[in-house]
Amino acid sequence: MNSSDKISGDTTLEENNSFGNKYYVSVNGSDNNPGTKDKPWKTIDHAVGKDSPIKAGDTVLVQPGTYTELITLGKSGESGSGRITLKANGDVTLKDPNPTKGGFREGVIQSAGKSHWVIDGFRIENTSWAGISLRDAEDITVQNNHTYETGASGIIVLPDTYYDGGEQEVTSKDIKVLNNTIERANWRWKGRGDTNGTQEALSIWGVDGFEVAGNTVDQGNREGIDAKTGSRNGSIHDNKVTGTSLVSGTPGGYNGGSAIYVDGGRARSFNIDIYNNEVYGNTADAISIADEDPSRGDVFDIRVFNNVVYDNGKQGVNGGQGIGISNNVRDVEIFNNTFSNNVQAITINGKSYTGGYQPRNITVTNNIFADSTYRNGFIEDAKNVTLKNNLFTDRFSNLYDGGKRTTNVKSSDNTEVNSIRFMDSSGHDFHLKSDSAAVDSGFRIDPDVEFDKDGKKRNQGKAIDVGAYESK
Repeated sequence: MNSSDKISGDTTLEENNSFGNKYYVSVNGSDNNPGTKDKPWKTIDHAVGKDSPIKAGDTVLVQPGTYTELITLGKSGESGSGRITLKANGDVTLKDPNPTKGGFREGVIQSAGKSHWVIDGFRIENTSWAGISLRDAEDITVQNNHTYETGASGIIVLPDTYYDGGEQEVTSKDIKVLNNTIERANWRWKGRGDTNGTQEALSIWGVDGFEVAGNTVDQGNREGIDAKTGSRNGSIHDNKVTGTSLVSGTPGGYNGGSAIYVDGGRARSFNIDIYNNEVYGNTADAISIADEDPSRGDVFDIRVFNNVVYDNGKQGVNGGQGIGISNNVRDVEIFNNTFSNNVQAITINGKSYTGGYQPRNITVTNNIFADSTYRNGFIEDAKNVTLKNNLFTDRFSNLYDGGKRTTNVKSSDNTEVNSIRFMDSSGHDFHLKSDSAAVDSGFRIDPDVEFDKDGKKRNQGKAIDVGAYESK
């Protein structure tokens, strides 16, 4: 991938269809009406159902108000004739008619085996399971929605019926989740053994080709954004993830729960870019790359860059890793990120109950690891790890703690300083002052990334800067 592939079109909203018919839904309408602006339908489910007259290229405009119903997409658009757009035409709130009785797979907006849709602009609250649940989906964009206090995921893409692993569990493709707010996901979940709030705040499960961008994920009981179980050929970028894994360390909870998570699960997950995210104030880990079922897949070809990651974890309660790489993971590049005030900056550790091979072929270059509260990092049960040209603060005696069973771990040209010289670390401004040791001290790497987190061109001075931001 080159830098233009990673930047172009990233957070641009999908355009509404410029052709086709427009149909209307209103709280004062009737499903016996023709769905015109003057004679709108009453229920959204009727408007998008299999017997509705809508077709590829058409738009359903939902007028302001509160709608208490489950909405099932009953037909598909077409790749040639266009998508079908379901759009809130003002302030529209959707509520679950049975907010405590629904179960696995259900969403207030849901589909199975449908394709070529845009779902745009709804507030969805107090759901029994998910806010939006897309199963075996293709070419669907979910944008500008706000889910609040959902029983499980705010937004999830998942298989409809097959969960036995391998390539057959990769059942969706070409999915975009853009500029949504996902707030208080998994709100019914109380801890281990409770199945009400399963999955993560934003789940990409078994998807080939995805973009998760520009979303805000806040105050989830479990994990934040997860690409898992065979998801591949995608990106997670320009998101803000905070306040996740609220139950971590509680008596009914657990000690994990990452804000951004890539997990192989029961199939191979690969070719994923994680960049330009702001990940902060999460109860447990920030970014994790792991494989929970190594007997049926692994994780590889992952790039992590231009992220700003700070104030994550609770010391003495959980690991609080800025970034963690676990077993059955290979070929990971971590470069030009800024990590500050996490419990640990980085861990690469293949010692796991789930088995699989040691994490291997991990390169860590041009990152800032600042002001960790417990240790800079830890490396154990790992093979072919390179730490080069990173900048650490010098609170600890070693750059990282070394564990057992490591092979070919190389550390070179890393620097320790008393202070990174951020603009205002207490105010969470991690841009660099002109006299920072990070300025002009970066090492040119391949693949080349042309822009920093702000979209500023790299290499403004003698060399690129270390960390997520270019200073000049």
